[in-house]
Amino acid sequence: MRKKSKVHYCWVILVATCIMMSIGFGMCLNSVGVFLPFVADSLGVTKGQVSYYMTIQGFGMIIGMYAAGKLIPRKNIKFLLSIASIIMAVCFFLLSTGTNLYYWYIIAIPLGISVAFIAPLPISILISNWFEKKRGFASGIAFAFSGITGSILSPLATKMIGTYGWQTTYRFYGLLALVFMLPTAIFLLEVTPEKKGLLPYGVDTSEVEKYAHDTKKVQKIIPVSYGTALKDALHMPIFYTTILLAGFLSIGGGFSQQFPNHAVTMGLSPEIGSYLVSICMMMQLIANVPLGMLCDKIGVRISATIYSGIGAAGALLLVFAGSSPLMYLGCAMYGIGICQTMVVSPQVAREIFGKKDYSQINSIVMICFALFGAFSHTVYASIADFRGSYTVSLALAGIFYVVAIILVNFSCLKGRALMEANVQMEGKIVIENEASDSVPQSIIYGENVN
Repeated sequence: MRKKSKVHYCWVILVATCIMMSIGFGMCLNSVGVFLPFVADSLGVTKGQVSYYMTIQGFGMIIGMYAAGKLIPRKNIKFLLSIASIIMAVCFFLLSTGTNLYYWYIIAIPLGISVAFIAPLPISILISNWFEKKRGFASGIAFAFSGITGSILSPLATKMIGTYGWQTTYRFYGLLALVFMLPTAIFLLEVTPEKKGLLPYGVDTSEVEKYAHDTKKVQKIIPVSYGTALKDALHMPIFYTTILLAGFLSIGGGFSQQFPNHAVTMGLSPEIGSYLVSICMMMQLIANVPLGMLCDKIGVRISATIYSGIGAAGALLLVFAGSSPLMYLGCAMYGIGICQTMVVSPQVAREIFGKKDYSQINSIVMICFALFGAFSHTVYASIADFRGSYTVSLALAGIFYVVAIILVNFSCLKGRALMEANVQMEGKIVIENEASDSVPQSIIYGENVN
C-alpha cells in the first residue's frame, strides 16, 4: 500500500464527478433548451418537433446506461469516458451543421449514449467505490453541479446565440466537452481506490498498519465486496420497488420545464413563469447538499420521505395558488423535492444491495429513471392540452411524489435486514499475506487479526 497522503484522493474524484455532472447534465440536458426556438425558426418547424429529439436522446441514454453498467467495472474507465467525451463533442459539432429535422433525431441517439457514460450512472459508481463514509454528502455536492452549470450556461448560450448564431454556440458546447471532460477522464479518474493503491474514504487503516508493521507479510489489502448479487436481487420484490422509485422521482420532478406555460394559463405574465423556473433551480442548488448530509445522518428513507413530502406539498400548493407569492412558495417547495431525483435512488440501491453488483443494479435503476424522465414532458403537456390548464398535471406530480414516499419506505423497511448486514460490513478489509497469496487471511475493521 502506498504512503498515506494528507488529502485522500477521493476528493479529487469528487471534483472529477462535479465536472462530469456539469457537462453530462448541466450542459447536455439542463441548458440545451435555449437552442430549441432558434433551431425551430431556422428549420421552419415547431419547437415541439425539435424538442422531440430530447426524448430520442433519452432512449439513447437508456441504451448507454445498460452498456455503462456492464463495461465500467470491467474496462478502463479512462478509455471509456475519453471516447464518450469525444463522441459528445462530435455530436455537438454535427448538430451545428444540421439543416433537416431528422438529422437532430439521428444525432440524438449517440449523444444520449455519450451522456450515459458521463452522468449520472458513472458518478454514482465512482462515489460508491471511493466513499465508504459520507457518500450522501459527496453525492449531494456532485449532483448539485447539474443545476449550477445549467444556471450559468443557459443565459450565456442565449447571449451567444443572439450574437453569433446557434451554429457557433453548438460548436462552443462541443469545445466545452473536450476541454473539460477529456482531461478529467485521462488524468483524474480511477474507478476504484485499489487502482491507486488506496482504500475507500472512511475505512479505518490503523489495524492494517499495525498488522503490516508487526508481520511484514502483507501482500495485498482490499475492501470487502459486500452485498447482494444481481441474480439474487432479481428475485426480490424490493429490487423492483427500488427501480420504480427512481422512475416516480424522475417523473414527479419533471414538471419544472412547464412552469412558463403554466403561468400563462393562470393569466400571469411569461416573466413570472421564468421566475418560477429560476426559483425551482435555485432551491435545487440550495437543498442538494443538505439532502446528502441528511442521508448520511438519519438515513435515506427518512430523508427521501421528508423531501418528497415537501415536493408533493409544493405541487399541490401550486394547484390552488391564486397569487404570485403563493406560487413562488409552492415552486420553492417543489424545487426541494426535485433535488432528490438523482441522489436518493442510487443511495437506496447502495444501502439495500451493497457494493457487490452495484454498478449493474444501479444501471437498471437509472434506466427506469431515464425512461420515466423521457416521457415526463409529454405526459404533463398532453394532459394540459386536453384539460386546457396545468392544474391536473401539477396534482399528478404531487401524487407521484406520494407514490415515491410509499416506495422508498416499502423498499427500505422490507430491505432492513440487508441494510443492517451491509452496515456491518462497511469499512472491513481483506488482507492477503505471504502465507497464502490467493486466500484472504483476515477481515478486519477495528478488530484484532485472527
